[in-house]
Amino acid sequence: MLFENTKTIQAPIERVWAMLFDPKLMAECMPGTESVETIGATEFVVHVRVKVSFISARFKVNLNVVETRPPTYLRSEGSGADSMVANSFKQWSEVFLTAKGHDTTELTIKSKVDVLGRLGTFGLSIIKTKADRIWEEFGRNFAARVQATAAAPEADAHSVKS
Repeated sequence: MLFENTKTIQAPIERVWAMLFDPKLMAECMPGTESVETIGATEFVVHVRVKVSFISARFKVNLNVVETRPPTYLRSEGSGADSMVANSFKQWSEVFLTAKGHDTTELTIKSKVDVLGRLGTFGLSIIKTKADRIWEEFGRNFAARVQATAAAPEADAHSVKS
């Protein structure tokens, strides 16, 4: 299955790029993420819980950032399995950042996902609907967090200390 989504974020490209590599922030923004373990600078183990229709699954995902071109491009690969319900998946993603002015960045994610097991039997339409909902929530959460941190230094600079 192929997915492509775009979100405009009111923050400079350098800030958006830096926050993509903040595992704590990414865990807080991605729906269903229970924890993230940092293995190395570009390697992570992510524990995710997802529910599609009547099936719930907990995945242990091994995620690797395999290519970067700061601050505009990264490519990652990952795979995960849920031994309880015999589901698994493999994913390949590309993230593109495009500066749209000094304080605006366009974030585009292109992903290919192969889902096996009971979740894979649902077919494209159900999984695509779930993926679109996850993307929308992630996009809102990520944009809000990036924009809040982008505004924080300005607020600090304008505050008056007594």
